[in-house]
Amino acid sequence: MNNQNSEESAIQKSITDVMNLPDDERQLVNWIIDQKKVTLSEVAVHTNQAEAIAQSSLQSLINQGFIQEFNHSDSVYYQPRFITHKKSRLSANIWDKL
Repeated sequence: MNNQNSEESAIQKSITDVMNLPDDERQLVNWIIDQKKVTLSEVAVHTNQAEAIAQSSLQSLINQGFIQEFNHSDSVYYQPRFITHKKSRLSANIWDKL
């Protein structure tokens, strides 16, 4: 992995960053978001690609910080990886003052 990829994955993405992805990657990320977690074989079936090609697509999205890979019960899964924003108390405070 080169330094640019390391830097990209260190920066967590927000859900709005998905809109800037190419169509195929955006559709895949949106599908993974809907599914919550997926396996490589599920991605291959969904995208109608060989597992090696699906793995390459997943790795690209991991490097960009959109999804993460995790192991659970001897299986590898992929799930969305986005920053969560805390709700600002500012707006609540403003509304309270009004």
